[in-house]
Amino acid sequence: MLAPLAAALVGGVFAATGVLKALDSRRFEQQLQRYRLLPPRVVPWAALAFIAFECALGAALMLGLSPWLLPAAVLLIAGFAALTAWATRSGRVEDCGCYGGLVLLTPAQSLALDGLYIALLVVAWLLWTGAPGPPAPWKIAIVLVAGAAALAAAWRSRTGALVSLGLLRTGRTWRRGWLKRSERDVTQGAHFVVFLSRECPYCKNWVPLLNVIEVQPDLPSVTAIMSLDDDARKGFLAEHLITFPVTFMPQSLISLMVDAYPTAALVENGRVTSTWVGEMPETYVTRVRHFVDAIAPRAAAAPKRFAG
Repeated sequence: MLAPLAAALVGGVFAATGVLKALDSRRFEQQLQRYRLLPPRVVPWAALAFIAFECALGAALMLGLSPWLLPAAVLLIAGFAALTAWATRSGRVEDCGCYGGLVLLTPAQSLALDGLYIALLVVAWLLWTGAPGPPAPWKIAIVLVAGAAALAAAWRSRTGALVSLGLLRTGRTWRRGWLKRSERDVTQGAHFVVFLSRECPYCKNWVPLLNVIEVQPDLPSVTAIMSLDDDARKGFLAEHLITFPVTFMPQSLISLMVDAYPTAALVENGRVTSTWVGEMPETYVTRVRHFVDAIAPRAAAAPKRFAG
């Protein structure tokens, strides 16, 4: 009884992580691209194939399709663990991306879980009773259906997530650990959190508006997020005369939170209450206009100075 249970537990993890990837396969594609092991044109097809395989393998382990799957799964997990360790040490990724953004793990935590899964599979292999025989046709049918269903869902989600699993969702709690280098604690008070990209022209258009919002006492404070390192970020701030704080976040984490730039969220006392993509909230735009209209007469009345 213990052997099938141990195998089923690991199979359930495979099936669950495969389903999470299938619901939004674009995020998994982005993760594969960061490994930089495959040509870009091959990555989408590799992502689809892996999602289908992962769900089929999970179903096979849960059903006890064959004891020979157990050592094969051990080798597979060990290979993934080695790949994750190499990719994190080389700076290509910060996490394995196995759980579709639903659970963020450090490399050490990911490797520890892989060790647990391997231990369960080894126990299942050692305690397996009965001679291996041909699997039941109905089990094979279920495994094939699981793989085909995952493939169909993953293909459909390439044009849009079937279920939003992004970390930046209305009603979700903002984790303090997401911004380890921030000079502000986003979990306290009201904050207008904005994700910017150096290559995004719309982000640069937002900068003057964000500068005004930052100094308004009755509006949330502005915290911008970019994946640039310190020197590049300081250069961006100086180039665009930015007066609000811009903090670093790893690109792998950003990709689990936003799909486009600029993206903004209102975080109130540690909870995301509203999000916007590509458009500044109209109430904030109105306040900026009022501010500009208020200072325009003063600027026009100021005496002009001439050098001579």
